[in-house]
Amino acid sequence: MKEKKIKIGIYDRYLNTAGGGERYSCKMAEILSGQPGYEVELLTDIFADIKKVESRLNLDLSKAALKVFPFLSEEYAQKITSAYDIFINCTYLSSLSGYGARNIYLCYFPTAFDVDFKFIHKFLLIFLRRPAALLYRMADRFSDSAKIIEVSEGIYDVKRFFLLRGSWTSGNAVLYYRGLKGSINIGIKNPVSSGIGKMKCEVILSCLHDDAYYARTSKAGDFISPGEETVIFKKQLLIASGATEELNISTPEMINNSRLKLSINSETFTPAQIKNGRRDTRVLGAVVYNRQKVGVFKKIIFKLVGFIPLFLITYPKDLSFLDTYERIITISEYSRKYVKKFWKKESTILFPPVDIQDFTAAKKENIILSVGRFFPEHHNKKQRELAENFIELFNNYPETMSGYTLCLAGGVENKKAHLDYVEEIKKISRGYPVKVLTNIGWQQLAELFSKARVFWHAAGMGEDEESHPEKFEHFGITTVEAMAAGCIPVVINRGGQSEIIENGFNGFLFDSWEQLKALTLDICRHADTSNIFLNISDNAAASAEKFSSKNFEKKLISIISAEISGI
Repeated sequence: MKEKKIKIGIYDRYLNTAGGGERYSCKMAEILSGQPGYEVELLTDIFADIKKVESRLNLDLSKAALKVFPFLSEEYAQKITSAYDIFINCTYLSSLSGYGARNIYLCYFPTAFDVDFKFIHKFLLIFLRRPAALLYRMADRFSDSAKIIEVSEGIYDVKRFFLLRGSWTSGNAVLYYRGLKGSINIGIKNPVSSGIGKMKCEVILSCLHDDAYYARTSKAGDFISPGEETVIFKKQLLIASGATEELNISTPEMINNSRLKLSINSETFTPAQIKNGRRDTRVLGAVVYNRQKVGVFKKIIFKLVGFIPLFLITYPKDLSFLDTYERIITISEYSRKYVKKFWKKESTILFPPVDIQDFTAAKKENIILSVGRFFPEHHNKKQRELAENFIELFNNYPETMSGYTLCLAGGVENKKAHLDYVEEIKKISRGYPVKVLTNIGWQQLAELFSKARVFWHAAGMGEDEESHPEKFEHFGITTVEAMAAGCIPVVINRGGQSEIIENGFNGFLFDSWEQLKALTLDICRHADTSNIFLNISDNAAASAEKFSSKNFEKKLISIISAEISGI
């Protein structure tokens, strides 16, 4: 008899952004999925291409499964998360309750949940919160699809699919059905925007059989052995531009734990590569529709829910959701301090993991590097201001700075405000040696770190910590990566940065833009001739060891083992 594995669910709603927070949650998944006796699933509500996430974050997630978990209601969330022995919520600003046997809440920083709210958000909360919650609960109860279908991969917005609206696929969509009565009704569309005259598409329905169970096929008396997968429907489609193919697939009689697997494989395109296309860099395939038959009233409910902003449902009325978690993990002393101050909760510090072995110091070039996601909201990395200060240095001290390049590297989401922010930085930097590098691969980033002489980090600069402590860097993974590569860090003297850098020993801390420029100018003038800066580079690399992935792994396994003992 097989020994029961500990089932661990790691929830990261923003998995597809592949940012610093995602590297933390995915490193957890990589480590825990590699431990004997653990079964790990990454939970997210918007489909993410795991291969791309692996590549961007330099991780191996081959032993972790992906589960797309759209928020339909608190009841639906409970049904999903209660399946885990250990449920770890790694989603920033999440108020989701934990329903696993043991629950862990990862807090990057206890930011106020209304930090980005404008007047309209607050107005809607007051007047529409209760009706919105009621409609979501009704939609959950009316949606038989959410009860019998599990979207394994390839559908970008599962909530839209469950609400009977079209959703893009990645070209390879996989759905599992359990307890289905009747036929499978699916619509598959080749949108005009694909640019594909006739889209090739293959639809395959297989019957899966779990251990010790049998399933009857459509032929009376024909049984299939446990563990087998039998194809019961297969069709090749050629869908004209703008057309929708409707499929009504009869299913075999199902008993016990047998499941159906529906695969929809289509040709793909990338909108950003099409002339006059959008700036969407995703790989997209056909659009799929769930043709579940429902009455007019249910259709109206589904339609209404599709227009309701999710914050009306997820915004917490209080902090009682924290009481469902047995442990809170924070990423720095800075975060721990504010969890105690704002939430009145104790927490365990688990510094983010840094694969310092992946960073080596090559021959240093005249590069100033800053790494962080590009976005203009409250916790932005101040890339625009860094570009402006570099340009000022370049103009005022050409004899020193003329050979230097500022590289601003980081991921960017396919959101208008984020893309506009990138374009704004490029616009003000035109004519100067400033490179804006978005969504580059891990190897290219590691090479940049190895060549860069100076590393800049300024998140929170110009902000008021008393009023907005969330605007400062809560830890600073990229600073540690820079240290491991022998860069000389010049970082803001606030937030988690001051826990990493000892001023004048393994880097420099600044309190003003003028100080940033003065420190940088001094380094650029004397880095090749002064032993002081060579020693700082060596000390930075040695100090990075404290935050290694090995130390992260040891403490993480210790924490999980302690929680398992409490089950």
